[in-house]
Amino acid sequence: MIHIIKWLGIAGFIICLAIMYTTDHGIRGLRKHDADFTLLDMRFRYTAADVNDTFTKLGEAGRIAYRNFWILDFVFIACFLIVQIALVHRIDMNATARNALIVLSAIRAAFDSTENGILLHLIGKYPTADRQAATLCSRITTSKFIILYVWILAVSALFLYSLGQH
Repeated sequence: MIHIIKWLGIAGFIICLAIMYTTDHGIRGLRKHDADFTLLDMRFRYTAADVNDTFTKLGEAGRIAYRNFWILDFVFIACFLIVQIALVHRIDMNATARNALIVLSAIRAAFDSTENGILLHLIGKYPTADRQAATLCSRITTSKFIILYVWILAVSALFLYSLGQH
């Protein structure tokens, strides 16, 4: 059963990325509404004005498309979590390090999901701006990236260490 979940997670991760980056259900489609569009949740930091400006430039149809994109992103988050856990299990390390990396993966997924939830809240309230929620969302996005970078560094270091042990 665990192998099936792992392979479904990896397949879902690849499929989600393909949809997000190569179809009109992803960034390519959103850029039809705003040629300069960049995902808010792929910026390290942004302001409440950036959020409002992004929603304004997208227009009504673009905001609907962006909302749908976040639904796909929730699937991506779950699949990415499975991929992260699968990678951790492929590296020779002690249980404490493995568990710490799994916890970091789960925290990153929680931040990512919370970020999506806040962005869905903000786009639902548009044109009314919620500056506090947008600021909080940006901080969560920044935290998500910091956790991801720490995870990548730790996995890389542990992988290199495990190579040296063999």
